[in-house]
Amino acid sequence: MAANAGNIVLVGRNSGRTYSLDMYVPDAVATNLTFNPSGLAASTSPTHFTTPEPMIIVDLSIAAAPAAVGAVFQIGDANINFATIRWANQLAANPNRPRLKILLPAGVQISALQF
Repeated sequence: MAANAGNIVLVGRNSGRTYSLDMYVPDAVATNLTFNPSGLAASTSPTHFTTPEPMIIVDLSIAAAPAAVGAVFQIGDANINFATIRWANQLAANPNRPRLKILLPAGVQISALQF
């Protein structure tokens, strides 16, 4: 496969605002995703994003699965419990993608590591 682009949809827990976050997914295991909240993410985009308010990740989609099996969201270098996703389940073409409810605190740097 090859590197891929994807999208994360988040909802502000206080404001109810919907946020769209673009992500770049490298085609290698043990790599970090990169993110861009204001345009298309690329391999040179930051490997983290900062939450402006308490948020919930409600959806994540990717065009095609890379070589890695999935990814886990992290705060700092610590995995967030119950925040692991499998690429095969999150394909954009899958109309039955599982609904996500990954809670994120405000003002922290979130990253995601592929496995």
